[in-house]
Amino acid sequence: MQINRFTDLGLRVLITLQYLPESELSTVDELAKQLNVSRNHLVKIVYFMAQSGWINSFKGRNGGIRLASTSYQLKLGDIVQALEQASSETSALVNCQQPPCSIKEFCYLPQAFSEAQQAFYHSLNRYTIRQLQAPATKQTVLKWLVQQK
Repeated sequence: MQINRFTDLGLRVLITLQYLPESELSTVDELAKQLNVSRNHLVKIVYFMAQSGWINSFKGRNGGIRLASTSYQLKLGDIVQALEQASSETSALVNCQQPPCSIKEFCYLPQAFSEAQQAFYHSLNRYTIRQLQAPATKQTVLKWLVQQK
């Protein structure tokens, strides 16, 4: 199983935002610099996460984003599945259309992959976003975030 870039960056954003103190906001520009990625990639991801209610977005001169308080309980598998479906990069694990498969009428492979993918999401659902935060390194990450600004 492989996640696409949209999902990878989305998870990085959620994990990074966890380390912000509740009263602080981050910006897409700050996150792009901290994560060493393109701002354009993050804009689409942050917009999707704001629409999904995972992050709060504030407009204006002093605007920014932060993790929504309810997001700490989000299940990792549900997040990965939603990000994968929202991505323009999403493709099936097995594509019976390209090139056209002559055995697809009696082949169980797509069903097997679909079941494995659901098991993957189910397994990830044992974890919440909060559980991805390493408590022992919180101070180190906070210092890192300050240095990146």
